[in-house]
Amino acid sequence: MALVMDPVCGMRIDPDDAVATAEHDGQRYWFCSEACRDAFVADPDQSSDRLTEAELAGRSGTTPDRIRELVELGILGADDAGTFPRRDVMRARVVAYLQGMGIDAPDLGQALASGHLTLGYLEAAGRQHPRSRLTHGEIAEQIGLAFATLERVYVAFGLRAPQRDERVREEDLAVLHTLRVLLEAGVGAADVLRMARVWGDATRRIAQYLPHYFHDAVEAGFRQRGLDDNQAYEAAIREVGMRIGRSGEDLLGWLFRRHSEVFMTAHQLDHVEAALEHAGIRRRPARTPEAAVFADLTGYTALTEASGDEIAADVAMAFAELVNEVATRHRGSVVKLLGDGVLLHFADPGDAVRASLELVKEAPAHGLPPTHIGVNAGPMLYDQGDYFGRTVNVASRIASHAEPGRVYAGESVVTAVPQEGFTLSELGPFELKGMAEPMTLYEAHPDPQSPGSEAVAY
Repeated sequence: MALVMDPVCGMRIDPDDAVATAEHDGQRYWFCSEACRDAFVADPDQSSDRLTEAELAGRSGTTPDRIRELVELGILGADDAGTFPRRDVMRARVVAYLQGMGIDAPDLGQALASGHLTLGYLEAAGRQHPRSRLTHGEIAEQIGLAFATLERVYVAFGLRAPQRDERVREEDLAVLHTLRVLLEAGVGAADVLRMARVWGDATRRIAQYLPHYFHDAVEAGFRQRGLDDNQAYEAAIREVGMRIGRSGEDLLGWLFRRHSEVFMTAHQLDHVEAALEHAGIRRRPARTPEAAVFADLTGYTALTEASGDEIAADVAMAFAELVNEVATRHRGSVVKLLGDGVLLHFADPGDAVRASLELVKEAPAHGLPPTHIGVNAGPMLYDQGDYFGRTVNVASRIASHAEPGRVYAGESVVTAVPQEGFTLSELGPFELKGMAEPMTLYEAHPDPQSPGSEAVAY
């Protein structure tokens, strides 16, 4: 649905994002805040787009004296009759918000007068989020969670810890009732916090990235047209942001569903195999140990020093894209990116070795520095989206010994899977940091006799 205008303050809003609605004379109206809805309900026949000083003060939550001060600063403007445009409701709210962030109204007035600042894109800052009648203390008691734990859940999500007597946002209620379902099912508070940390960290990273992306990728085109920073931002919002609307939320939901299909299907298959085994119909297939892969770019620190952070960031991004492509082809997954390195997980150590050989081959072909890679097989602990344990630690130590363009593997890989598509040649014992005894390492090579295998040029 197209954007609509709040009839009280003039803010443009998505109907799906409206805080409140009201009906009058067979027509529906949407509002950015309950205050605007209440003002409309009190006088639904207001037809003027102009507000008196008292009306503006009441709707923006301030005093007439404050409105007169903002007029003197040039932030608000009254006509000869002493009335104000409806949009000044949001402008007054935005000024109050900015003052709360430490930006004084006189400074805003000077920036507005010089043309370096406009306040149109800050409308959302003046929005008042609807609150339920329940306090956080009451909702904690209702869902059976200690208030101190509820505070920790909010912090784990990456949000501000609530106050006990603070009323809960309406939009928070559905999520908090989800916690109640988990607790009633016997899920412990520690597991609830673990879930909150995973969701909070992943979503925060996306939300944090988007403004940077918008500034560097979208606004840049408008700045190149000769617009100053503020003008470019407003133009980008008008011509791009307003047109794509809530697509960021839609993209997040779509991508989550697509990834969930893969992982949930695998989880369901595990339950089917377990049921068949418990019924005595068939035993589960024997499972090979998992594998951890550490891949690092050679000379990344020197590259950063010589070429600067921007070039280094471009190299890291190209490396991340290549790693994702290769891991997907070999049924692996990227656990975490570490700038110049990456940790990958594979259910099959053979896939881990084959993917590693492809990485060392493709990195130079993609204009990247050589990679050096360590592979190790064995049990790992999975928690909160990451893998831990000795297998992971040893893979990292092996990678630190691997020479540029080489793939080294631990002894466990040799015994874990048949060498299909690759061969492993013994290098001898190595002293690995943190390991009590030397470990024999092996170098992986593509097997030229295997179909589709190509030798890697060293």
